[in-house]
Order: sequence, then structure tokens, then C-alpha cells
Amino acid sequence: MYVIREDMKILHTLDDLHKQYEEKFGERFIAFNYVDFPGTREEGSSAQQYKEALIEALKKDEPTWIESHRYEFSDH
Repeated sequence: MYVIREDMKILHTLDDLHKQYEEKFGERFIAFNYVDFPGTREEGSSAQQYKEALIEALKKDEPTWIESHRYEFSDH
């Protein structure tokens, strides 16, 4: 998957948050994908939406389950 430069700049800053999530819950947070975090003018870029979802997940006392839709468009 190609990630646009603006989103990559945000995603590169999330290493510590990913480590915190994995240490807290013993599992990884959902991987970034444009299908799951489409980005809008009102809500911000895709990577910004992803970052906010990760921050919100860290505030909770149990793991966050986000169902990925990345394979719904594949017919094979």
C-alpha cells in the first residue's frame, strides 16, 4: 500500500503510542489502512483519524476492536 507523504509524517510519530498500546493490552492496535480511516475535511486526514483512534483506545481499560474492511472489495 502506498501512503501519501502527509500521512506518513504522522504515522512515523506513532511508534511510542503503538508500544504503549501493546504493553497495556498485550496485542497490537489495528494496522493503518485508508479503507478503515478514509479521512474527511471535517475529521482530518486518514493518518490523523488513525492517530486519534489510537489515543482514544489508550484511554480505555480494555482493548479496542475495530473491524477492518480492507478485504471487502477483493473478489479473490
